[in-house]
Formats: sequence, structure tokens, C-alpha cells
Amino acid sequence: MRYLINQFRSIVAFAKREYIIWISYKVNILTWVLDVFINSTLFFMLSLLMGKHTNIQPYGNNYVSFVVLGLSAYYISYTNLGDPYDRVARIYWNGTMDLYLLSPLSLITPIIGIMYRSVLDDYPRVLLAFFFGVLFFGARFVFVQPLSIIVVIILLGIATFGIGMISASSFFLLNLKVGTEPVKFIFQDIIIALAAGYFYPITVLPYSLQILSSILPHTYALDALRRLMIPHGNLSVPALPLQKIFDISPIKLDIIVLLLMSVVFIYLGFFLYVLGVERARRNGTLTRWQ
Repeated sequence: MRYLINQFRSIVAFAKREYIIWISYKVNILTWVLDVFINSTLFFMLSLLMGKHTNIQPYGNNYVSFVVLGLSAYYISYTNLGDPYDRVARIYWNGTMDLYLLSPLSLITPIIGIMYRSVLDDYPRVLLAFFFGVLFFGARFVFVQPLSIIVVIILLGIATFGIGMISASSFFLLNLKVGTEPVKFIFQDIIIALAAGYFYPITVLPYSLQILSSILPHTYALDALRRLMIPHGNLSVPALPLQKIFDISPIKLDIIVLLLMSVVFIYLGFFLYVLGVERARRNGTLTRWQ
């Protein structure tokens, strides 16, 4: 227990440092707010063009709300999936990896702590997207089964962080220190961008792409959140391929699949990252100075 408490205190210390760095650039706060406002405005304009002609059932009848939830999932995924590799690269190029390994910290603690700057930058964008969507663009939300909503958000965060750690493991495991990182590129820039359904229901995609979307935690998280948070969302009509196979409530199936994905991805992420660090330690490539 004392070990876990010390690791948590270390994460808090990292987080404080990242917070001080983040607030030291005042102009970032203004550009941060403007970025969310412009994105919200862009998709509101898209909703005016497409909303009345887009069938978003069983996800209610408010396309702006549909898009705001998609934008929110994007912000969470962008941090959790895309950031771990960048943080490992930062530790490596700063020459501090060996210092962390000589400390009583676990291999994972520095990554989580240093990620806090991106958490500060990206997670509050979700709240801003909701604020702008409701205040200016007509988004409306309900909170059916609030406990289920919280569980889905947590599982989405864990699953995407697990994929992010798989991505981070390639830095040492595959010695990919420059250029495009393939896991992040394939998941974030190709599969998720195309098939996660951020801005359109996946039911409009060809069936082959709907099957592809079934491997993404985003698909199940957005399906559940949109049913539970958009007015007149239908809780019982199946929409995803798996929901049409199993005779179970769509919300329950979404949570079960998200739970399984969270366990699998987080285990693989931590396992591969530690394997990569140990390999780099044996090969003498753990820091840039060696």
C-alpha cells in the first residue's frame, strides 16, 4: 500500500510541474478556447447543412448533440491514444529516462505524470464543447442512467490509454525513434478517423467498415453515450453489428465490450512497454547518450 501511495504522490508532483509549465504560456489559454469554439462552430455549420437530411436514429433527433459527443470522444482519444508515445520520446530526448529508472518509480509512473499537461490541455475541451454547443448551437442533453454514462467514459479512457501505451512501446521495442509511429497512425489517423463515427453514425458506412469499427472502443462508447445523453435516444434498438448478433440490451453489450477491451488493451500496453524498456536496457539504447 505504501508503494502505491508513493507512486500516486509522484504522479501528483509530475502533474504540478506540468500545470506550472502549462499556465506559464498565457496566450495558449486564449488560443485553446478559440480552437474549441471554432471547431464547435464548424460542426454546427455542418449540422445546418446535413442535420435535417441525416438519419441519426437510434441516437435521438439532435444532430448538434450527436456531433458534440463525437467531438468530446475525439478530444479524449487524441490525448490518451496519441500522447504516450510523445511523452516517451520527450523523456528519451531529454536524457531523463535513466534518472527515472534509478529512482524508486515504476516504469509507468513518469509517463502518467508527464501526460498531465495534455490532460490539462485536452480534457477541459470536452466541457467547452458542451458549453458552446448548448449556449450557441442548440445542443440538448439528458442524463439517462448517469452511472452507466460515468462507467462508459472511464472505460473509454482506459481502453484508449491502453492503445496509447501499445503505441509508446514501439519507441523502444521496435526502435522507432523518428518518423511516423505505425500504431498511432493506423489507429488514430486511419481506422478511428474513418470508422469511429465521430461525426456520422456508422450505420451509413459499408458493412465491411462497420465490421472494422467493431474493433474500436470509440464505437461502443459513442453508441452508449448517444443513446443515454441525446433526447429521444432509443435504448433498445440494435445498431452495431455485435448488437444484431447477441440478444442483449445495446447499452449492456457496449459496457461489456468496453470492459473487455479495457482489460486487453491496458494489459498489452503495459506489457509491451515494459518489454521494450527492458530490451533497450539490454541493448544499451535506453537513453540518447549511450
